[in-house]
Amino acid sequence: MLAVIKNFRNKKLSTQINLTYGVILLSAVVLTNVGATAGIYYLFHHQAERAIDISVEKVIQRVNKLQAIDENFFEINMLPSVIFRVTDETGETIFDSNPYFAPTEKMLQLVRNNPPFWSSSKYILLETSHSFFYYKDLPLEVGGKIFHFHFLRTITFEKQYIRYLLWTLFLADLIGLGLALMTGNVLGKKLLKPLKQVTKTAREISIGTMNKRLTVENSGEEVNELSLSLNTMLDRLEKSFAQQQRFIADASHELRTPITVIRGYADMLEKYGADDKEILEEATIEIKKSAQNMQYLVENLLFLARADAGTQPLHTSPVEINEVLKVAVENFKNPRIEFVDDKIFEMIGDAEFLKKMFAAFIDNALIYSNDKVFVTLENFGTRAVVEISDKGIGIAPENLDKIFDRFFKGDKARVKVEDDKISAGLGLSIAKWIADNHDVKIEVASKLGKGTTFKLTFNA
Repeated sequence: MLAVIKNFRNKKLSTQINLTYGVILLSAVVLTNVGATAGIYYLFHHQAERAIDISVEKVIQRVNKLQAIDENFFEINMLPSVIFRVTDETGETIFDSNPYFAPTEKMLQLVRNNPPFWSSSKYILLETSHSFFYYKDLPLEVGGKIFHFHFLRTITFEKQYIRYLLWTLFLADLIGLGLALMTGNVLGKKLLKPLKQVTKTAREISIGTMNKRLTVENSGEEVNELSLSLNTMLDRLEKSFAQQQRFIADASHELRTPITVIRGYADMLEKYGADDKEILEEATIEIKKSAQNMQYLVENLLFLARADAGTQPLHTSPVEINEVLKVAVENFKNPRIEFVDDKIFEMIGDAEFLKKMFAAFIDNALIYSNDKVFVTLENFGTRAVVEISDKGIGIAPENLDKIFDRFFKGDKARVKVEDDKISAGLGLSIAKWIADNHDVKIEVASKLGKGTTFKLTFNA
């Protein structure tokens, strides 16, 4: 059975539909025919049963009325479909309403021992090659003697006709089933044609043709909906692939710079370092700086990779935002930063990540401004607002929605700050991820040449 199911599942969808449809149709036809046949036979048997019941009631009434078997007794208005016979104690026939039928003794040799479920258990079922009979023997005492009243009722003389009818229905069902399967096959191919078109187009889409889309029209709501869903998925994949390509290109470019510096100074050390102390000192310092910048870049890239994969863990606990922000500011040791906090504000979060987020916004302000950077915290009970403002170069309106993109830089030049850390354009992307995972709302206000303000809203 399992092998049959497995083989069925391996069939084409059109074949599965046709086979399923055929099985359902065949089952419905068979059940209908069986039900109709059982109903017809039950109707015939019930009519015969009712006829004998009426006849028995008439005989009993006659016996109770006359109390004697004489010539007036048999003037009973018996139903014409019932064969009525009377025998005495010796078995001699006293009355027979239809002597052309076989004697009762011979009829009793035709008893069916396994009557169908629709026949009545009150009567004996007799079966000939062409018909069925109900038989009942009613012994009654009349005038001090026992008489046997025999009732025979033909159920149907059309047994052969019904048999022919069943065969005709069976053949008609087979023909109808065949026509239905052929029609279903044609319709199935027509209905599944759009899906084949979708499959063909999907196979043609590759990395080199990511801009290709499914164009299935007038194919039914379901197929159109499927095409729309696939096109939406392809849009996301194309965008993701483009971002990945840009990410790889930008990461390669950012890593190339410190590697080039390290290699250049290494070559210089190889040629002159042993004899020139100043060159040795300069090369050592620059190699160390480049290595630190490369380490910083690699760590940020790994952080974003884990974030994209959903494997970057958060270690949450009760956190005082004012203390975390204070530590982030102090770590810069930069006199240009002015920090003002209101009072304690607690929330549940990852203290290290929140510190990293604050550092990214402060670092961004220091990079793009040569003036003061203002960091403030205001407590509003169930929420707190942190603002990080600078009076730097600002952000162009068309770039406001790009500042959290990876490797995006507002200023094309490589801007260095006092600690000589090179901005790779990853800090705000990391800060955005941390903010999203702490339910922190970020708002940005900026004007070119006047500065930028990041407003972070925290909820307790």
